[in-house]
Amino acid sequence: MLTRDYEAPNRSPHYSLNHSKDISPVSLFTVVPAPDLSSALQSSSLLTALVEALPKGLIVLSVDRTIVYWNQTARRLCQKLSSTQRCWTMLPTIVTELCGQVIDARTVCEPMLLDYQTTDGGSFRLTACWLTEAMHDEANRALNQRAYVLITIEDRDEVLQQDIQLEQKKFQLTNREAEVWLLLKREYSYQAIATTLHISLNTVKTHIRNIHAKRHPHLALPA
Repeated sequence: MLTRDYEAPNRSPHYSLNHSKDISPVSLFTVVPAPDLSSALQSSSLLTALVEALPKGLIVLSVDRTIVYWNQTARRLCQKLSSTQRCWTMLPTIVTELCGQVIDARTVCEPMLLDYQTTDGGSFRLTACWLTEAMHDEANRALNQRAYVLITIEDRDEVLQQDIQLEQKKFQLTNREAEVWLLLKREYSYQAIATTLHISLNTVKTHIRNIHAKRHPHLALPA
């Protein structure tokens, strides 16, 4: 899997995108489902329900960046990403850029992985790859009639918060300890945690000691 980090520049989040000569910018604002794929998806209510229930955003794009399909999570996350741009677009610029990289690198089979930081501190993980699986069901036959790019989007902050909630219940962390643990997972320094939560540095250290003691109680026992 190809990976790279992408951090939005320390300025306005608007930036230009060089489209291929056969790409129309109008497609950024258009949702035109391919009739065969759309009917194939609609024919399976179970498949649709499963895709809509995914915690990740899932987008299927044609080579001209037309949205063929996207689930509810993808629509919500795209709205969050677009809100950080000066010029709003239905598809965030970073999504269309990543799609373009897949199209330009037609010989690359491995998915492209991108960690993206927005100017307002948001953290997202995107993947992109060609939909080329040779399956025999109706939906995949429809997919293989044209070239499509699959994009997935994950809000890493949302995922981290969900993980912290599970750990809070599992290890019986207090609300304050959960807050400290969340910021520590976000790679805040001890001093930054203290500043963010308006507590002293010694209090932060105490909370972290308590967290580790609850997570690894066997280490706190005397030999």
